[in-house]
Amino acid sequence: MLCPKCRYQRKATDQTPAWQCPACGVAYAKAGVYPPRPIIPASQRARVRNTYGQRRGIDHLLSFLVVLSISSFALALWLKDQLPAPTHLVPELTQAPVQTATHHPPFVFNYHSEGYLIEPVAEYELWGLVVTHNNITGITDIMHTKDSVDIKDICVIWGGNIGNSDYQKISFSSGDFICYFQYPAGVSFAFDEISNNHLLSDDEVVRETIRQTHIGDQIHLRGMLVNYSWQSKPGWVRRTSTTRQDTGNGACEVVFVKEFEVLKATNQPWHHLYRISGWMIALSLLLKIGSFLLPTR
Repeated sequence: MLCPKCRYQRKATDQTPAWQCPACGVAYAKAGVYPPRPIIPASQRARVRNTYGQRRGIDHLLSFLVVLSISSFALALWLKDQLPAPTHLVPELTQAPVQTATHHPPFVFNYHSEGYLIEPVAEYELWGLVVTHNNITGITDIMHTKDSVDIKDICVIWGGNIGNSDYQKISFSSGDFICYFQYPAGVSFAFDEISNNHLLSDDEVVRETIRQTHIGDQIHLRGMLVNYSWQSKPGWVRRTSTTRQDTGNGACEVVFVKEFEVLKATNQPWHHLYRISGWMIALSLLLKIGSFLLPTR
């Protein structure tokens, strides 16, 4: 460094600060000259570039995973509840429900520390395509909880309602205890070939199969149409419908299920992707947040 004021050539042995002339004491900056920037060794520069490149690569990878997970979740959400085409339906679904007299006496069964009095009304067997169902753990169902004796309410169609693809043009949805449907003009639909079924069972294997049933699945069940009441609430009774011709309040079938099977599942890959992508969204977001909190070496 050459001092612009006194022309003193700075030596390596000088003890004054790097910004000050050892001879005249002037600050190089004030005299119009700045001290040279420190020289960073080539090995250190490479290490800094390498660390920055690694962090940038990880950040890009995590951003890609977040976008991929959200996109997969949205796609699966859209496709997981699509109804199958008529060509994919099993022949059993053309049958009407079978209802016969029962001689089974009333009985009591316990579920989640609550006793329920069951009054059998008729023997019942049903084949159907699940077009909608409620979700007892969802925030929109305020009448059910995970302890509800109604495991799931499934709305199914059969017979002439699956004879053509018109059912794919119908909008189905479930309330807490009700099956709703809406369709445009020109759609062929029979009101006596659809039913909303409140399902109960004392068999945990049957209950778990019911819980895992999805929209679009083709099912078969066998059991009894029943009225039931809580032992802890005398005078309160939920009654079953015994005809497929009724509508409105009280038109739902209450079924105490003994056998339940999914004849043909639909949209399973999309349900798997829906669950996996949901977890991946949470995981990738946590990793991305964590990457900002990790110290840089």
